[in-house]
Amino acid sequence: MKRKFGLSIVGMLVLSLALGLCLITAIAAPAFSSSLIIDTKGYASGQLSRIGRENLSRRGLGVAYTGEILLGHDSASFISFGSLPQNLVTNPFRFCFEEDDFYDVLEELVGYDVVIEYKTPRSNTLLSCSAINELVDIYLVDKNISLTQAHLIGDIRTFEPEISYGVEFGRITNVIKNKNLMRNYFMTMQIGESGDKFRHFVMDDRDLYHFAIEGLRMGALVKVHYSERLANRNIFGHRTRLFVSEIEVTGRNGSMD
Repeated sequence: MKRKFGLSIVGMLVLSLALGLCLITAIAAPAFSSSLIIDTKGYASGQLSRIGRENLSRRGLGVAYTGEILLGHDSASFISFGSLPQNLVTNPFRFCFEEDDFYDVLEELVGYDVVIEYKTPRSNTLLSCSAINELVDIYLVDKNISLTQAHLIGDIRTFEPEISYGVEFGRITNVIKNKNLMRNYFMTMQIGESGDKFRHFVMDDRDLYHFAIEGLRMGALVKVHYSERLANRNIFGHRTRLFVSEIEVTGRNGSMD
């Protein structure tokens, strides 16, 4: 009886250890997944529609300002559940900044079509700001940028199976570089010349990433060739992803007038 009792204790200890490891894994897995998508650098393009001061009653947390951009042309508010990285693309696109000098510059640019550079996460001094993106720089959309080429064909390096392919026409509104992923470039596009239909893409190719930024800075209308691939639901929570294979600038009448 003593021997059986001893074995049952050992068995209980092993079982407890196994359950503990499972619990740690279950807790750590979401944290690991979320950590993959929080260190980003990005660009957004559209009409600067608002800036303002936040948390006037909480001066101990630092001076925080927020701004909003209406993405693309003649668009309206939406919350994107299909963005990659998750939840980083919404409309209006909100950002945070802390320097008083930025406020004076942005105040003059309200109502104009601009490009902002931003990063996520914010600096600790901006923790009191409600926006998740921190402003790095801002400048006007420049339709006179000189391109060395108007059509770039890139690579798709994923082994995920292709289920469809096609071409979309519109304006690039967001380009994101995720520093913690091998496949780390993401793009959002306003479909057509205006409106509230947006689509999200993944890029493998660094040259396509830089070319997409140039198209965004110009406010240009482009054709995006894509391949739809079956994705891993455990990582991104989506059945498929659209991988960019080509970007073609079709015109510079993306003036957003």
